[in-house]
Amino acid sequence: MELRPLRYFLAVADELHFGRAAERLGMAQPPLSQQIRKLERTLGVALFVRSKRRVELSEAGRVLREEAGRLLIQAERAVLAAQRAGRGEAGNLRVGYTSTCAFSPVVLDVLRRYQAAHEGVVLGLAEMHTSDQLSALLDGRIDAAFVRSPVSDQDERYAALTLLHEPLVAALPASHPRAATAAIELADLRAEPFILFPRAAGSGLFDGIIAACRKAGFDPDIVQEAPQFTSIIGLVSAGLGISLVPEALRQLRLDAVVYRPLSGTPVTAPVALVVRRRVRSPAVTAFVRTARDVIARAPVRR
Repeated sequence: MELRPLRYFLAVADELHFGRAAERLGMAQPPLSQQIRKLERTLGVALFVRSKRRVELSEAGRVLREEAGRLLIQAERAVLAAQRAGRGEAGNLRVGYTSTCAFSPVVLDVLRRYQAAHEGVVLGLAEMHTSDQLSALLDGRIDAAFVRSPVSDQDERYAALTLLHEPLVAALPASHPRAATAAIELADLRAEPFILFPRAAGSGLFDGIIAACRKAGFDPDIVQEAPQFTSIIGLVSAGLGISLVPEALRQLRLDAVVYRPLSGTPVTAPVALVVRRRVRSPAVTAFVRTARDVIARAPVRR
């Protein structure tokens, strides 16, 4: 059933006068009377009790008035919800992130600003390895991803926005001989036991660390692996080795661990926001726009 006849009916039901209802609707009285008669024929019941002096609602009319009012309110809500979703102001946005991205101030600022400006959007977050995020993007399980691995501009499946190039720092046991130095040469760590994550957990960051060590003249001696950086820092605190971690992980403060910058040419790890190149909802478009605004305003390392 169309909603317009119900609007006509409610106007007459409110006014109990066809002339006033027609004036309220901005139409002539005869067409309004015809629409009400047509609605009554469609429903198979009389909605009004008519006399020469007055118009009253029938029992069926009273029931329809109550139900039609609720129906029109719900229809208006549905229209507004659809319009808000079309503008990216409502709906769902599923965002993946790597464990280290959860410590990045830039990533957190993007999430904070987006949620504040789009309260009608339900933001769902999922911690995933980079490779899993890229697969989840393609099959639609997530809508956007914060990753460490660089995504090639030549890959037509994805569009990537680099948020920053974050420096890596050395994580050392507090008892380490070099813990008291202000900065550390990467080459000075050649003989150290390294604690890293499996390459499958983040190939881009893993390869970047290995490449930096090789540029410094050595292959790192990886003695332990842990899937999460929180676990890596825990193992460092136990004195089982050292690690290279994104600078944002300085927030993981343990008395038995110190973080020291690397001297010389900075060793960095990119943080990027990745979305599908061709399929984007208004919510995703707004999310990318928020990320662009954040990196345009913040004095981050590009």
